[in-house]
Amino acid sequence: MNLLNRLFLLLLCFVALNTAAQLPADLSNVRAAQITDAQLQRIVTQAQSSGMTPQQLETELLRRGLPPAELAEIKQRIEQLGANNEEGDMEDESGNTSDKGKRTAPKSKNNPPNKETLEASLKRSRIFGSELFANTNLSFEPDLRMATPKNYVIGPDDELILNVYGVNLSQQNLKVSPEGTINVKYAGIIPVAGLTIEAATASIRSRLVRFYPGLSSGQTRLSVTLGNIRSIRVILIGAINRPGTYTLPSLATLFNALYVSGGPAENGSFRNIELIRGNKVVANADLYDFLQKGDLKGNLHLEDNDVIRVPYAQKLITLNGELNRPGIFELQSGESLQQALEFAGGFKSKAFKGRITGNRYAGIGRQVLDIAGDSLRFFQPLHGDEFVVDSVINRYQNRVMITGAVFKPGAYALDGTGMTLKQLIAKAQGLKEDVYGGRAIVVRTREDLSKEYVAVELKPIIAGGQDGLLLRRDDSIHVASIFDLRDTTNVTINGAVRKPGTFRFEEGLSLKSLIIKAEGFADNATGRGIEISRRKRNVDVAKAGSDIVEIIRIDDDKELSNSSTDVVLQPFDIVTIKEDPFYKKQISVKVTGEVLMPAVYTLQSREERLSSLIRRSGGLLYTASVGGAKLIRQKKAEVDTSEVKRLLATASKDTSVSTTKVEQLAKTTTEVAINLGYILKHPGSADDITLEEGDELIIPRINNTVSVNGEVFKPVDIMYERGKKLSDYLSDAGGVTQKGKRFKAFVIYPNGGSAKTRKILGIFPKAPKIQPGSSIFVPEKPERQGFDVAKAGIFMSAVTAMITAIALLTR
Repeated sequence: MNLLNRLFLLLLCFVALNTAAQLPADLSNVRAAQITDAQLQRIVTQAQSSGMTPQQLETELLRRGLPPAELAEIKQRIEQLGANNEEGDMEDESGNTSDKGKRTAPKSKNNPPNKETLEASLKRSRIFGSELFANTNLSFEPDLRMATPKNYVIGPDDELILNVYGVNLSQQNLKVSPEGTINVKYAGIIPVAGLTIEAATASIRSRLVRFYPGLSSGQTRLSVTLGNIRSIRVILIGAINRPGTYTLPSLATLFNALYVSGGPAENGSFRNIELIRGNKVVANADLYDFLQKGDLKGNLHLEDNDVIRVPYAQKLITLNGELNRPGIFELQSGESLQQALEFAGGFKSKAFKGRITGNRYAGIGRQVLDIAGDSLRFFQPLHGDEFVVDSVINRYQNRVMITGAVFKPGAYALDGTGMTLKQLIAKAQGLKEDVYGGRAIVVRTREDLSKEYVAVELKPIIAGGQDGLLLRRDDSIHVASIFDLRDTTNVTINGAVRKPGTFRFEEGLSLKSLIIKAEGFADNATGRGIEISRRKRNVDVAKAGSDIVEIIRIDDDKELSNSSTDVVLQPFDIVTIKEDPFYKKQISVKVTGEVLMPAVYTLQSREERLSSLIRRSGGLLYTASVGGAKLIRQKKAEVDTSEVKRLLATASKDTSVSTTKVEQLAKTTTEVAINLGYILKHPGSADDITLEEGDELIIPRINNTVSVNGEVFKPVDIMYERGKKLSDYLSDAGGVTQKGKRFKAFVIYPNGGSAKTRKILGIFPKAPKIQPGSSIFVPEKPERQGFDVAKAGIFMSAVTAMITAIALLTR
């Protein structure tokens, strides 16, 4: 159960106890023990209708005098009750919650703050000290369990506990009457109002000494302590968040009262809080003493009818930038900007301390402020001033850089006495072995921040005879490596090796070493006819047909250990390893469908044909559809994926682009239409196709139906009948629709071939023959374009011009 629910329940508990629609003005006599669990359970459902925030409820209860100890006890009881409810919640079969004898508590949601409240909270949070009163974990509740202060002033409604112990034993609970007196057994009425505990103890002792003689001899002792304390009324006025009259425990202090009232307002003072007693200002509290030093001297004890006045702040300044705690700070008269910076926690590590800039409201405009770092303790800010602490300049005062062929490149500190290039190289742990000893380049920054290049000879420094150039701030030195001054050279090997590609050239690399780098010869490689293509550096560009490369041919075997035929390579050589012309891989094809032994077969020769493959597979079954046989062949060229993506994008934007072309382009196989019946009758003929790697021959089962699709009224599969024509099958499908193009109907045969209606002598139509397993498709008529007035106008203008020209020619 969240805090909001607890406070809602607490408020309603008091309403139930007092049987009134509103809270009573004085809750100082309410005790947690008086509230039963049954009362809490009866008012659970009413809590959801409350609209007050938890902080407002708690403040209101404390303002009306509810003792903090009683409030804490009630909170604990409600929390325990909520925990029992959460453990006992169960759902019955209808989905309703059953508590099984455990008490339930309502659940409510906190009202989200509106935009104005949120903006005000964010703005207020910048005021130094405001978090002291916004932190719910810091309540400043008075300690009611502390020992009775000797200077505590007794008043009406206090309860005193009188203990007599020693030879005589006695204990009395004495409540101070409204007249300020207590009724002590034997001693009678004793006035104690306005006395401290110490003074009241002495007065009671003097009255009881004749009844307890042991008090004089010390054999009997007497002590007076506080039992239940009274409540006092305190008035808070001025620039405070919730001014008003608050009922607090008599042990409450100034900080307690400020906390329950929400603390100073946005423009309220934290440095000059007045405590008014008897129409006189008896003390001024400075909260900065507590915030800065933890000093509680301003946390004064309150008395009944005290007035706390929070005046408006007279000098507020804003500090931003590289500070540990930027925000809005209040200064008192005579305090300097240096003290304000101390309130802000001082500078961050990267803050620029030499100068602080700001602005000030002056008359009808603003002024720019510019304060030097050594003047901060003398500068007196004014109300509304704003200051910014900037970061240091992103520039090094003593840095030099060295890069390149040294063991520890990087940035180094320039010594105050000066540093030479030799000393910097020593700091970088010396030069590497691959250093170019000719010269180094120093990039120097001039006073106007322009750059200049200074060349430095390294040979005298390497030899140890000179110290080299005297360095300056921001110098950048680059020591080149011999590899930096060369092209990155490589060699290439292609052909029948296991890992063809380009490799880095190293001095002494030979042909057989390169083949080993390429992971050796491939299985189909031959060592004969190896070619090395080498760049020529003396090409005769004036002669036509002159060679631009030198070809080196080597006849060898595949033995890599033989060094007699090895050749030392040069940069940019291209090596070609040829394949063995007498070495051929197996060619595999596949037969599926209605054959005796469907399987993957390896061709005996590169000229083996379909008829031979049928014989090897055991021949056709009686269920085979000879006319429907088809051959699937792998495409030789790779699919251009970029072209496929382009066509897909075009088809998605332009409906006139058919996706059929895209699908065909994306396919990796193609269908080869064959006439298997003719091939089996004429083996070795031109129609008996020679097989290739990856071919698949598909022999389907006999299909005695004909499929009719497209623009027909009833697409349907119809049993094949010998002699039945194309028009008959179209009639069986309900005929052609108005959108269909009857004379463009075509037939797709089972083997992948197709045929359409053709005209004999251009006049007499002849429909294609129908075979079992065929598919008839009726296409859609193209959509006619509407009447185009613009095109018609152009046409009429052209006709008119032609008529005019003819008339002129005939005259």
